[in-house]
Amino acid sequence: MKRLFAILLSLTLCLSFALSAMAEETIEYTVGSIVTFGSYEQDNNLDNGKEPVDWIVLETDGNQALLISRYCLDARPYNTDFVSMTWAQCTLRAWLNDTFFHETFLAEEQAKITPVTIVNNSTYGTSGGEDTTDKVFLLSYTEVLAYFPDQTGRQAQPTVYAIAQGAYVNESSGNTWWWLRSPGVRPIDASGVRADGRVSGYGSRDVYRPSGTIRPVLWVNFGD
Repeated sequence: MKRLFAILLSLTLCLSFALSAMAEETIEYTVGSIVTFGSYEQDNNLDNGKEPVDWIVLETDGNQALLISRYCLDARPYNTDFVSMTWAQCTLRAWLNDTFFHETFLAEEQAKITPVTIVNNSTYGTSGGEDTTDKVFLLSYTEVLAYFPDQTGRQAQPTVYAIAQGAYVNESSGNTWWWLRSPGVRPIDASGVRADGRVSGYGSRDVYRPSGTIRPVLWVNFGD
C-alpha cells in the first residue's frame, strides 16, 4: 500500500509540475512579456561564455510569437560598401541569417524559428526592393511605429559587447540608435531609430560604419 501511495504521489507531482510548466509557458508568451531564447555574447567577457538573450514579445499568432531583442546586441554596418542597396542586398541581412543565426541558437532552437516572407515597402519615396524570405530580420519603418507607437518605448540600450564593437552611446541617456530594414531618404540611406526614439531616414553617414546597432526580430514556434 505504501509503495502504491508513493507511486501515485510521484505521478501526481509530475503531473503538477508538467501543468505548471505549461501554464508558465502560456503566460510567458504574451504581448509585452520578456522571454529568454538563445545565447549571445553580451558582457564582453569571453571567458564566461555567451549570455542568454532576452526578447520582447511583439505579437502572437496561435503557437507563434514575434520577438525582438530587448537590448541592442551588436554594432554592425547596414552594408559594408557605401553604395545604393536594399534590404535584400545588404550585408546585414546576410549576416543575421547566417552568422548570427548559427552562433546564437542551438539546433533545437533553430528548428523553432519560422522562415517568413518579409514585405519591403518603399519609404520616403525610396524603393524597398524585392520581398525576402528570412529567419532573422529587422523591423520596418511602418512596423516600428505600430509596435512602439510611443517615442520613449522605441529607446533602447546597447550591451557592453555592442559598445565594444563600436556602438554609439548617448552620454546622458546611455541609449543607442538601431537599424530598421527600410530604406532611407535616398538609396544610399537606411532608416533607423535614434537614441531619443525618433525614427530617421538619414543613415548614409553611418550605413557602412558599425555605430548602428542590431535588434534582431524573428518568429518562434513555442508549441510542441
